[in-house]
Formats: sequence, C-alpha cells, structure tokens
Amino acid sequence: MRGVGIVFSQFLQVDITLGVIIGMAVVLVFAFLGGMKGITYTQVAQYCVLIFAFMVPAIFISIQMTGNIIPQVGMGGTLEDGTYLLDKLDTLHTQLGFKEYTQGSKSTWDVFAITFALMVGTAGLPHVIVRFFTVPKVKDARKSAGLALLFIAILYTTAPAVAVFSRTNLIETVRDQSYTDIPQWFKNWEDTGLIAWSDKNGDGKIQYVQGSALVGKKPEFLEGRGTYGERLISNASEATNELYVDRDIMVLANPEIAGLPNWVIALVAAGGLAAALSTAAGLLLVISTSISHDLIKKQLKPNITDKGELRWARASILVAIVIAGLFGIYPPGFVAAVVALAFGLAAASFFPAIILGIFDKRMNKQGAVAGMVVGITIMLGYMIVYKTGLIGVMDPLPASEWWFGTSPEGFGTIAMCVNVVVSIVVSRLTPKPPTAVTDMVENIRIPSGAGKASQH
Repeated sequence: MRGVGIVFSQFLQVDITLGVIIGMAVVLVFAFLGGMKGITYTQVAQYCVLIFAFMVPAIFISIQMTGNIIPQVGMGGTLEDGTYLLDKLDTLHTQLGFKEYTQGSKSTWDVFAITFALMVGTAGLPHVIVRFFTVPKVKDARKSAGLALLFIAILYTTAPAVAVFSRTNLIETVRDQSYTDIPQWFKNWEDTGLIAWSDKNGDGKIQYVQGSALVGKKPEFLEGRGTYGERLISNASEATNELYVDRDIMVLANPEIAGLPNWVIALVAAGGLAAALSTAAGLLLVISTSISHDLIKKQLKPNITDKGELRWARASILVAIVIAGLFGIYPPGFVAAVVALAFGLAAASFFPAIILGIFDKRMNKQGAVAGMVVGITIMLGYMIVYKTGLIGVMDPLPASEWWFGTSPEGFGTIAMCVNVVVSIVVSRLTPKPPTAVTDMVENIRIPSGAGKASQH
C-alpha cells in the first residue's frame, strides 16, 4: 500500500498520507469488483505494463550513461571519460563520507540467509500458489512457472543496475547545488513530504554527506516556507548532512532525476501502480477466500449461504486494506525491507508445510500446524524485537545483538529450519495421517495417466 500511496502522492501532488488513503480506496474498489478469473486476466495485463515500464527507463539511462543498451551490462560499463561506472560511484561515496558502494554492509551469511528466505518465501506465498489453480493442466502450470521465472530473472537482474544509475544521478544532481537552481522534480517530491532539506549552515546549498539529516525516521514539517522557498522542518539533526530522501521514491524518481522524457516518467508511474494493484488484488483474494470459505464455511458455519460467504469475504477485504493502509502510513521500514519481512514470514510458516506435506508421507496435521505456529511466532517475535519494536513499549534492539549476525529480513531461514524440525518431531509423536490422505499424497507425486514404468 505504501507503493500505491507514493504514486498517487507524486502525481496528484498530495501528502503521502493522503496518497495512501486514495490508494486504499482504489484497491478496495478493484478487489470488490474482481473475482479469480477477472484478477487473473488483469494481472497478465498489469505485468506487461510492469515489465515494460521497468525496463524502458533502465535501457534509456544505460544508453545515456554508458552507451550500452543492456542495463545489466551497462552497470559494469564505462562512462565517456573511460571511468568505470561503479568506480565512479565508489569515489562519489567516499568523497561524501559513505562506505564504498560496492563494499556492501552485510556479512556473507546474512546475504545468504536473506536470499534463501526470499527464494523459499516466494514458493510459500499464498497469492502465488493460488495462481496455479487457474490453469486446467499440470503441463500448463509448469510452463507458466518456467516463463514466470524467466521474466522474474529479467526484473531482478535489472534492479541492481537501476540502483547504481539512480544513486549516481542523485548524488551528481543535488550535491552542493543551490536550492534555487535545483530541478523541479526535487521540489515536487519535497511537496509530498518524501524529500526534506534543512539549510543548517545558511549557505543556500544542499550539503549531502554521510549522517542522518533528521532526529527520528521521518521529517516533521512546519507551516510556511524558508528563505529559499523550502519546506521547513522541526526535527533537523546536528549532523552536517542536510538532505533527507525517502528510499521508497528512488524507482519512481529515477527517470526524473535522469531528465528522461515525460512519457517515460508517466510509464514508470503506471508500472508502479500496476505492480501494486496486481499484488494487492492477489493477496486480498487469498485473504478473503481463506476467511470466508476455509474458516467460516468449513469450520464455523457449514450451512452459511453463498450471500453470507460473500459478505464475510468483502468484510475481510475491508479489514485487510485498513491494516495495510496503516502500515503504509506508518511503515516499519522502506518497501523493499518490508517485502523481505513478508517473504520471511512465508518461509517460516507455509513453505515447510507444503514441502513436507508432499514429500513426507508421515506428516500429519498436528505436525504441520505445530511447525507453522512455532515458525511464524519466532519470526514475528524476532521482527518485533529487532526491527519494528512496540510503539510506546520498546524500541528495536541494535544490529549488534542479532542472533548469529542474522538480520530480521534473513531470519526467515532460521525460523523455517525450526519449523521443519518441530513439524517432523510432532508428526512422529502423534497418530499417522489417515489412509485417504497418504493415498492423495501418492497421487500427487504421480502425474495422472502416466501408467506403470516399462523396461526399454
């Protein structure tokens, strides 16, 4: 929901909070009107817009900066003066007091844990799994999965290039520039509350160096304007750095910073909106059917009417959107970090139950439920203690106290391993699953119509 809010806040020129609220209303209508078939078709169209909108500006900027049409290659290419782009970015970083860009800030283990959690978390995401129910044959599902992985690979390998391009352009555009001469895109984003500048030394220039420009996580704006027309903030820090940039805007702001044509900027906005809507629609569909059908109809009210089930589905969508909206207005981190946490939760809960349910015929409901409860509990607990904290109760603990040097984004890997162990132990200490269940598992393993193996 944060992504939808950023798109609306920028192109309607409203505050980010109002942008999130507008996004909530749009997503609500979108989810109410669409069913499984409708959302499936619209997600196809939205993905076409998404990948086109993501790749076009990346290709433009790659050609603009390095002369190479392939962004993944352009990231490691050279500029007009023969300097490698990454070397230049490292130099800019060190000049501003940051660590070298290519040095990284995470340990090898933490990078592995985050990558593994993202990988198995993807396999356990309910709104991804449910997409396989929309095709009639196993062959179609496998073909769809293969093509999806190809397109995902294109997007994921382009993302680091976009990060390098946008970081370089941002530093060169704003560093030591007079606020009165700064491009209009800067002031537009400032009006949304996602960029803030405080002239601490009174020279009218933007000092962008290492250090936090604010006391706290977000700027607190005052009424009125400063000497140069900037929005005034009340929580500027004592550090030399004068500039705050919300990391969530970088993909959308990237074509503006690079000075690309307006149609490319609009295309990126359309792609961001398509990505947010397609993801939100898929998630809300899963949430509504899980509550209305799996919980209400199958467990609590077996005799409920179709109309009653629909009411429960829509009510659950409304509640889910309100919760998502609150996280959009008060995010526990920037969008990429929050997404990584969601994937970690999926890895810690659903993935082991899916895999063990297929490949361990001794697995039963007691083991699966126990594993999921333990996995998601320790993952949530770790997130609260080390990432989000509790408002008015506790602040998150520092990174120096992480378990085994594992960040909250990567802890899903550890929680998943605990889930597997608990599931196996509990399933061995409880009754075996019914014969009908083991027969169903055996049937899942053998494609229908395969027949018996023959000797050649």
